[in-house]
Amino acid sequence: MLANLLRKLDTRAPWLGTLLGNRLDLEVPAYMVSLTVHALFLVLLALAGHRVHQVVQREFHSQVLDSALSASESTFQDLDQSAEPPSMTPTAGSFAPNLATTIASIPSWAGAIPVTADPTQATGTVSPELARLDVRRATEIVLPTATMMGQAVSIKGNGAEHVGGVEGAIDRIAVEILHRLEQGRTLVIWAFDASGSLQAERQRLSKHIETVYTHITQLDENHLSADKGLLTLVVAFGQDRKAMTPKPTAELSEILKAMGEVPTDETGVESTFTTVAEILRRWGRYKDSAGQVYHPMIIVVTDEVGDDENRLEESIELAQRNKVPVYVLGSQSLFGRVEGYMDYVDPKTKHVFQGVSVHQGPESAMLEQIRLPFWYHGPQFDILEAGFGPYALSRLASATGGIYFVTRFTGQRMGFDPARMKEYKPDWVRRDQYEAAIARSPLRQAVINAAQITQQRLPGMPTLVFPAAESPEFKEVMAANQAKAERTAYTVDEALGPITAAAKLRDRETSRRWQAHFDLVRGRLLAMKVRCYEYNWACARIKKDPPRFKNPKANAWRLVPDTAIRYSEKAAAAARDADRLLHRVIQEHPDTPWALLAQRELKDPFGFKWVETYMPPPQRNDNNGEAAQRKKRNMTEAKPLVPPKL
Repeated sequence: MLANLLRKLDTRAPWLGTLLGNRLDLEVPAYMVSLTVHALFLVLLALAGHRVHQVVQREFHSQVLDSALSASESTFQDLDQSAEPPSMTPTAGSFAPNLATTIASIPSWAGAIPVTADPTQATGTVSPELARLDVRRATEIVLPTATMMGQAVSIKGNGAEHVGGVEGAIDRIAVEILHRLEQGRTLVIWAFDASGSLQAERQRLSKHIETVYTHITQLDENHLSADKGLLTLVVAFGQDRKAMTPKPTAELSEILKAMGEVPTDETGVESTFTTVAEILRRWGRYKDSAGQVYHPMIIVVTDEVGDDENRLEESIELAQRNKVPVYVLGSQSLFGRVEGYMDYVDPKTKHVFQGVSVHQGPESAMLEQIRLPFWYHGPQFDILEAGFGPYALSRLASATGGIYFVTRFTGQRMGFDPARMKEYKPDWVRRDQYEAAIARSPLRQAVINAAQITQQRLPGMPTLVFPAAESPEFKEVMAANQAKAERTAYTVDEALGPITAAAKLRDRETSRRWQAHFDLVRGRLLAMKVRCYEYNWACARIKKDPPRFKNPKANAWRLVPDTAIRYSEKAAAAARDADRLLHRVIQEHPDTPWALLAQRELKDPFGFKWVETYMPPPQRNDNNGEAAQRKKRNMTEAKPLVPPKL
C-alpha cells in the first residue's frame, strides 16, 4: 500500500521524489516514509491557509465616513433673540411664587454638604451671570451652557426645548416652519388657549408674532414661502373651538388681527386634545381652491394640560396618519405634582386673586414622587419645576415629531440645566405601555405606591415650643402635637413597606430617573420616620420626668435638632441609612430636583434635644369699640369674590 502511494507521488510529482530521494528501488524504513508524508501534508495545509487568509483580507475594506449632522438634523439650535425681554410685572396669569431666575444650585443652608457642582472646578461654584449668545446663523449648532436657562435645547420629536420666554419660542418656530417649507407648501395652524390664565400672554404674543414671519422672509433664500407657499390659520379653543380666520391666509395683517381677537373663555374648560383632533380632521390634508396640496403643522399655545386627556391617543393617531407634527408652547410641568397655583389679575376689576389652582402636571404619566412636608424653617418646594412639559402635551409633541417648547409665561421660576436633565426624561409612551413597564418592575411599583399613599394631606411639622410642664395647657398642647407626629409616622410606615421590600433590587435598576426616584423616596421616608419617633420619644421623656428651669427668665421648653438618636439602635441605624441615601442622591444626581430635595431634607439633623426658652404671654384684644364691631359686620355681610376658573 505504501509502495503504491509512493508510485503515485513519483508519477504525479517527480520533484517530490527527487526531493525526498524516494525512488521505487530504494530501501526506506516504513516509519521514515510515514513521518515524511505527514510533514508534507502539514506544509501543504499551511500554504493553503496562508492563501485563503490573503483572499479574505482583500475582500473586506474599512474607511472613515464623515458623519457630521446636516443643518436640518441639528440637535442644539438657537436664534439671536432681538425682541425685548419679557416684563416681570405680575399681570393676568402670573405664576407665584417667583424664585431664582438662574439654574438651581446648592442653597445657602446646604453649605455643610460636600457637593461639587463641577468636578473640574475646585470651588464648585456656578457663575450667576447670564451671558448672551452670539449666534450668526439660525441653523448653527450651539452647545448649551451650564448657567443659562434662556437657551434652546432641542430634542426634536423626543423631548423638550428650553427657550427664553415666548419671544425665544417664536424665534425657534420660524426655523421649524422653514424646515417644513422644504417639504413643500405649508399650512401653519396656531391653536390658542382662550382661558383667562393666558390672556396677558396672548396679547403680548400677538405683538411679537410678526417676528416669526419676518425671520422666515429673511432666511427663506429659495423663496419657498412666496406665492402662497405659506398659509396660516388661527384657532381659539376653550370649552369650544372657533376659527379666527375664515380660511387659511397668507396676509400677515389678517393673521395678527385674528390673534388679537381671540376671546377669553370663562368656562375654565380646556379641550386641548379635542381641538387638535378636530383641526386634523378638517385641515390635516388641506388643498386650496386650485388643488394645491399643503403640509400642515400645528402650534398649540397653552399654559395648562387640558381637561380632555382621554383624547390624547386619538389626536396622536390622527396626527401620525396625516404626518402632521404638533408643536406646543407651554410652561414647565410641576415636579411630581398635578395642580399648580398662579396669581390672576382680573382685567375688569383689577382685583388680584392669589393662588388660583391650575392643572400643570405632572411630567410623567403617573405621580412618581411622594408628597411629604419638610420640617423646620425653609422652603417647602411644593411648587418645583420638573424641567419638562406635562406628560400629555409632551407625549403629543414627541409622538408626532414636534417639539414641546418650555417657555415661562410672565415670569421666571427656579429651573434646572436642560442639558443635564435630558438623561432624566420621563417615559412619554402610551399610558398602557407605561403601566405595563411599571407592573414588570417591583422597584417602580414601590415608588408609585409610595407616591399614591402620601398624596393625602399630611399635617405639617408639629410645634417645637411647649409651655412649662406645670402649666394647665401643657398636656393639651403635648397631646395635640404628638398626634400630628403619630399621624405622619403611620403614613410613612405604610409607604415604606413596599419600598423596603424592593431595596434589594435597587442596583438592578438602569434608569437614572428611577434610581434617583427610589433613593430620594426611601431616604426621605426613613428620615421622616426617625424624626417622628424621636419627637414622640422626647415628648414622652419630658412628660415622665420634667426637668427644672435653670434660667430664672425661662418659662417654656423648645425642641431643637440634634445629631444624637436616642429612641433605639434600630432608629439610629435607620438614620444612618437615610443620611447615606440622601447624600448618594446629591452626589450622583447633582443640580437636579432630586438633589435639591435631598439637600433640603439634610438641612437639619434627625434627632431632638430640649432647651430652655422664653415664651411671651399671649396678648388679649379688649377692643370692643363700635368701629371694630362695624368692621366685623361689614366683613360678614360682604359677598366674597369667587376666584375665576382658569
